[in-house]
Formats: sequence, structure tokens, C-alpha cells
Amino acid sequence: MATQISVTDLLTDRAGERLSVRRADALPGAEFWSVSGSVRHWSMHHDTFTASFVRGPTEAMHAKWRYRGAERSVSRGDVQLMEPGEVHSTTAVSEPASFFVVWWKPELIKTAASELGVPGLVHLREAQLRSDQLSSAFSALDGALERADCALAVEHWFAEVTTRVLELATERRPCLSRLGPDHPAIRRARQCIEGRFHETVSLDELAREAGLSKFHLARTFTDNVGMPPHRYQMMLRLRTARRRIEAGDPIKQVASLCGFADESHLTRIFRRWFGVAPGVWRRAMRTPLVLSLPTQQ
Repeated sequence: MATQISVTDLLTDRAGERLSVRRADALPGAEFWSVSGSVRHWSMHHDTFTASFVRGPTEAMHAKWRYRGAERSVSRGDVQLMEPGEVHSTTAVSEPASFFVVWWKPELIKTAASELGVPGLVHLREAQLRSDQLSSAFSALDGALERADCALAVEHWFAEVTTRVLELATERRPCLSRLGPDHPAIRRARQCIEGRFHETVSLDELAREAGLSKFHLARTFTDNVGMPPHRYQMMLRLRTARRRIEAGDPIKQVASLCGFADESHLTRIFRRWFGVAPGVWRRAMRTPLVLSLPTQQ
């Protein structure tokens, strides 16, 4: 189902530079910027915790920025980190750059840290990070926000980005306890998704069912089930949709019964997973190629 995301797209005063600002209803206290084609020397004073994921666009792209009294170099894949009350400025950029920025209000980071077992003030010891797992989480969050077709995906990847930043950059780092696949918390979360796969289910709801913080659940569910909660839910939706389509149910009706926004949403997701549209799948299943096996002598 679609989530409520407000989008403001801006063409700035610099030729080729684009800025998109997104806010999600499910994530009060957070804001997301997507910037492309920028050669601007950005200077900012922050009232938030801020992370900027450098997307490139090329491997050769590099930039310099000044923060905490030192000049640093960044390139594609790096994450820049800033605290409230601090100033940073770009001093050089080799070519038009693109980057994705997450802004957390201080109380949001404090709540996340507390739920992960680190109460009190949060201090970012690191000003810059490079991590494949962190880069993947930022890319996934950026993509989920742009598609805006699954609230649970946006919430999951936001929780994962937040947890990774706290794990990798803070002075007092959270330590997530490992749970096995048969742990009651994991079973309860799975059962909730299985029973409500056709409904909009939030990460907060799943966390309450599991008895875990949503930040802990986002990580441990993926570790034990092999995929994030939103992907598990989508797999269940598609499994049911495929069987109904094969049985001849109208595709529009299948979309409604299985939790898709409409027929076009089902078609888009079905094609992404199976490589063909639902109608093509149904016709193929109705006229299968039948092979005669030789009789065993």
C-alpha cells in the first residue's frame, strides 16, 4: 500500500542542480534530501543529527569538506556525519555530485539510542564513515522513499540506517542481542505478518507484537528470516496473488484482496518479481507444454 510521503522538487539557481525534500508521515522528526548535479559549496549550521551519503555519480568524483577544524576528502560511498550545533562547509568538488541526506531531530536519535540500550546524550565520535552495509542501507532507504509504495519498507530501512550509524559512529555504541529463528519474538512478528499480509502493517506494530524495539526487530528479523519484514510480507502477497491469478480470478479483484493499491501496482510488482505481467502468467499457465515421458522398460 502507498505510504504518505510529501515531496518538494526544486530546480535551484545552479544549472543542472536538483533538490528533492521528502517527509514521511510514519517518521515524524526525520527529513530526507536527494541532491543531484551539484557543484555548490554547501555551508550549513545543523540543528539536527545529519548523515550525507555520497552517491557519486562516478568513481572518480571527489570533494573536500571542512568540519571540526579539519579538512577531509570524500568520494562515492562515503557517509559524512554532523551533530546538532555544528557547522560544516564544502571547500572543493571535482564534478557535479549527487548525495542523499538523512536529518534526525535530536530527540529522535536519543529515543533510538535509548531503545538500543544506550541512554543519555549521543555523541558522534566519527565524522566520516565508509561501510558496505551502511551504503547498502542508505541506498535502500533512498529507493524506498522514491518509490513510495510500501510504508513498511521505508520504516525498515530508516531503522536500519539509524541503527548502523549508532553502531558505527557513536561514542557509546549499542550492542544488539542475537536471537535465534525459533525465538518467541521472531515467531510473533512472523505470525503477525502472515495473518495480516494483505493489510498495512507498521514496524511499530510488529515491534509491539514481538516485544522488541523496532530498531532491534528490523535487524534481527532480517538475520533470522533471511529478508526484511516488508519483503517477507510482499512475498506472501505475491504467493497468494499468483495462485488466485492461476485460478482465473480477475486481476483487479486479486490486487484488492492481496493488499496492493490497485491493479497497476500489482502488475508492476508482479513483473518485478516474476519477469512477466499477471495476465501473461495466467495465459501461460492455462496452456502449458505437456511432455510425454518414455515408459520405463
